[in-house]
Amino acid sequence: MPANPPGLELAYAFSVSIFFKERLRIDSPRGRVFVPAASGEVWGPRLQGKVVPRSGADYAAGGQLDAHYMLEASDGSPIYIHNRGYLRPHDGVARPDVPMTSNSGPWLADMPLYFRLAPTFDAPEGPHDWLTRSVILGTGKRYGNPDHTIFTYYEVL
Repeated sequence: MPANPPGLELAYAFSVSIFFKERLRIDSPRGRVFVPAASGEVWGPRLQGKVVPRSGADYAAGGQLDAHYMLEASDGSPIYIHNRGYLRPHDGVARPDVPMTSNSGPWLADMPLYFRLAPTFDAPEGPHDWLTRSVILGTGKRYGNPDHTIFTYYEVL
């Protein structure tokens, strides 16, 4: 069996950087973390613009990401993104003994994360409605100091 399905290709579409100022942890068995977006930018061949501040947040729990944000394209068009997927430590080893804190404390430095995503979009008819008609896959990586994540999105051709 081939490593990749025949006829499927990925084309780089755009990237999004999202900056965070706070993290709020719900002390529950899943350890849900609420992380509102403070700012960010969008760049790439298919989409440019910005992240609308405080328009949404990451809701991470149990290695899963469920995030909602609003983007604003460079032409002013509003675009909703629902980012769903998984987050894992870079080395693949979970560290339940490393406490998650409500700020960018030691768990960010000790447990850098990467993401695998299958986002969906809602965009008005026009130059950006290709997002609502395309299968998009994404990757991401969290960084500290300043606290931000960079997501990279690919259109499945």
